[in-house]
Amino acid sequence: MVRPSLILALALVATACGQRAEEPAASPPPEATPTPTETEAEGLPGATCRMVDGGNPANFPDFVEVEVESADGVDAITFRFEPQPDAPARPPPHFVYFTEKLITEGEGRPVHVEGEAFVVVSFQAVGHDLSGETPVEVYTGPERFDPGFPTLREAAMLGDFEGQVSWGLGLSDKVCYRIDAGPDHLTVEFPSA
Repeated sequence: MVRPSLILALALVATACGQRAEEPAASPPPEATPTPTETEAEGLPGATCRMVDGGNPANFPDFVEVEVESADGVDAITFRFEPQPDAPARPPPHFVYFTEKLITEGEGRPVHVEGEAFVVVSFQAVGHDLSGETPVEVYTGPERFDPGFPTLREAAMLGDFEGQVSWGLGLSDKVCYRIDAGPDHLTVEFPSA
């Protein structure tokens, strides 16, 4: 005779095996590069060297602009968005992390940028609108910036693949960063060397 508890346990296992987990739009590489400790974030309150991720997938904005700036001891790069009218007042999904080398999205080709340390900034946004018969370029700005700031040396677009836009940043040294994320922007700040 089969026990009811055994039948229930087998039914639960079969049900769990048949369900698919939702996959995120993009995820960082499984092996993150070790980074400096939090105590090395001197001079930039709120900075971290750990991977930062966050945002709300219901905010799927247009990616429209990149700004670079160095002022008051801070080098910064800002990615600007135009959220949809019904988007939540939260930033789009994003993640920022250190890596040993930069590669293009989709193809995996190496990307050279000036620097001794490298950061990937990736966010969910529309860089190319593929909803019509003809693709429409939404982000029409440069795909490479060479500001030569004390810390932020260079930035290059790594890809715009399936609604995930990624950029690679070259730094003069491995320093922690501070993130400011909102519905219409994602800013990454570094202490200026």
